[in-house]
Amino acid sequence: MFELPEFTASCDEAKAGIIATFAERAELALALQQRRRDLAYRNPRMAEREVSHRALVEIISELRDAFPPQEVTLYTDLGDDEPLIDTVPSADKVRSRRLLAELLEPPATMAARRAIREARADASVTRAHGQILETLLFGVE
Repeated sequence: MFELPEFTASCDEAKAGIIATFAERAELALALQQRRRDLAYRNPRMAEREVSHRALVEIISELRDAFPPQEVTLYTDLGDDEPLIDTVPSADKVRSRRLLAELLEPPATMAARRAIREARADASVTRAHGQILETLLFGVE
């Protein structure tokens, strides 16, 4: 049974959205569990609550478009009045940073990225053409 780590968000709406997203999308819940295991393995001395908090922040940051769009600050109480606080930027801010990074990347990197995209598109088109020809020549099964 999947269970989200205990956390508080900067607004109730964001917290409810995060909880709903994990409830609706099982693959995100699995990704969070895997991230927790990985972090715990790499940081054996880190407290379990800190591992859970960091995994949650990383998953929300990496898959930003899957979660509520507003900026959200996540709080986790580690005990002894020691809170762990992280802010995840808004989805718009993340998109603009990605776009800026793409615009500032060297031309060679940009060309390589474009070639990969075109190769994927070419493979899809070739596969579709093959299916069309197969249907025309051999009929529909």
